[in-house]
Amino acid sequence: MVFNSITFERLSFFKQYFADPVNGIPEKSGIYYWVYWPDFDHLSTAPTALNQLLYDYSQRALVFKESLKGLYKFEAEIKEQGYPDNGKLFGLSPSKALKLNNYFLDVNHRKLFRDFFQEVCFSRPFYIGKAKNLRNRLALQHFKYLTEVLNEIDSAAINHSDIWVGIKVIPDPGSDDINTIFEEILSRRIKPGLTKKPN
Repeated sequence: MVFNSITFERLSFFKQYFADPVNGIPEKSGIYYWVYWPDFDHLSTAPTALNQLLYDYSQRALVFKESLKGLYKFEAEIKEQGYPDNGKLFGLSPSKALKLNNYFLDVNHRKLFRDFFQEVCFSRPFYIGKAKNLRNRLALQHFKYLTEVLNEIDSAAINHSDIWVGIKVIPDPGSDDINTIFEEILSRRIKPGLTKKPN
């Protein structure tokens, strides 16, 4: 799948077929994106099943907490606030959640919502990284749990088939690590929840 000129594939696929010469991960430099998007078929997914899928999605957050410690008296732990935990889809008010559930009764509306939901999910990846060799970075480090990303996904009980990994090949002109600059610009703008960057 291509979204905003970035080629995405399910994590579960890339973990198994990373070396595939056509659909695998290229051994080139570039930037990669991780997105949580539990896709659904608007034709076969019943409204009640869709409601549960979206409720589960809205209860999971892939963000790191940060600790702040003052000079003398105060310390705090903060994290980005997700959807409110009020027992409703996306933390909506009961009346708005009911309207959304009624909207899902129409198969055409489910298709429209699927497209909208995809845009919401892909507009803000939870992790962005760069690599001189995308295949080595993803397959030999991330996929082997040598970074924190898969541990966070597993601790949130998210199925690997609901995680999408996107790849954008950006030729690196040698000694100038332009991908590091691109990654920093993206991270500062998007603020992915599991990407750690200093101020």
